[in-house]
Amino acid sequence: MWSVLLSAPFADALDLGSTASQLEDCARLLMETRAGTRHEELMECRVPLLGSLHEDQIPGYSYNATEDCHFWASYAARDRHVESSGVLDFMRLAAYRYAPFEPPLLPNGTALYIGAHRSGEDGLEFHRRFALQMHLFEPSPTYFETLSSSLRGVPGFTLHNYGLGAQTKRRWLRLQGTASRVVASEASEEDTEAVLIRSAAEAIPEVLAQSRRDHVELLHVNCEGCEYDVVQGLRDTGHLARISQVQLATHLVEYDGPSADFHEAVSLSLQVSVKRYCEMHRALSHTHERAWGLPWVWERWTRRAKMWGERRGQV
Repeated sequence: MWSVLLSAPFADALDLGSTASQLEDCARLLMETRAGTRHEELMECRVPLLGSLHEDQIPGYSYNATEDCHFWASYAARDRHVESSGVLDFMRLAAYRYAPFEPPLLPNGTALYIGAHRSGEDGLEFHRRFALQMHLFEPSPTYFETLSSSLRGVPGFTLHNYGLGAQTKRRWLRLQGTASRVVASEASEEDTEAVLIRSAAEAIPEVLAQSRRDHVELLHVNCEGCEYDVVQGLRDTGHLARISQVQLATHLVEYDGPSADFHEAVSLSLQVSVKRYCEMHRALSHTHERAWGLPWVWERWTRRAKMWGERRGQV
C-alpha cells in the first residue's frame, strides 16, 4: 500500500510542536499497519502523521493518489481531536493558500476563482500579490449582486454569475453564508434560490477567449462540494492539463439517501465524500503533482514538470 519516500523535504514544513517527538514511531507504525490491526494506536498518531502528510514529509513514505487516498481521506476526518489540535487548526492550514507558488505564477496571467461569494476576498489578495487577471464565478444572484457592488471599478476583475461543473443545469442553492451549497429542490428548503451551473466544456473556452490565452495560471476553488464536478469537467474536456496551479478547499458532500439514524447518515456521507475526493485525486494526479494539503481543508496541485516547457512558450 505504501510508497517509498523519493523526494527531499520542503523547507517550510508544518511545525508539529510537541508531537514531533512521536513522528518516527508513528511513521513506523504506519508502515507496519494493515487494515484492522493496531487501529487505536494509529488513531493516536493522527496529529503528527497528518501534520507531516501536509507537505509529504512522513519519514519513509510518499503519498500515492491511486493507492493511498481512501485511507488518508478517512483518517483525516475532522473530529474533535483533530479540530482541537493546534497543529491541524483549520485557519492555520487555510493560510497556506497564500503561500508562494513554485514555479511562480506569471504576472498578468489568467486566474479562475470558483465560489467568490460576496466579497471575492481571495481574488483581491491574489490580484494584489501576483498581478493576476481574475475571473470570479459566483452562482448566487444574491451574493453576486453584493460582489458586483464591492468590486465595481476595480481593474483586473471579470465577474460571472454562474458556477462551473461537469454539466450545464439549473440547480437550487441553499443560502447559508460561506457554507451555502446546492440542494436537490426548492420545495423542502427555506432560503433557496435558483442558480445556473455551466459545464466547463462550454464556459472555460469562452473565458480563455476573452483573455486571449489558451492556458490558466491558477484555478482556485472554494464552493462547498462543487470542486469534484469542477475537476471532473475540466478533466473530461482536456482543460485540466492547461492549468498551472490548482488550489482547492475540499468538503464533505451531503448524503440524502435512507439511513437508520444520524450516525449512520454521517458515516454514509463520509463514504460518499471519500469516493468523490479520491476520484478527484486520481484525475489530478495524471497532470499535476500534489504540493501540499490535507483532506477536508485546503490543498494545492502543481502541473507536472514535463508540461512547463509548453506553458513557458505561451504568451
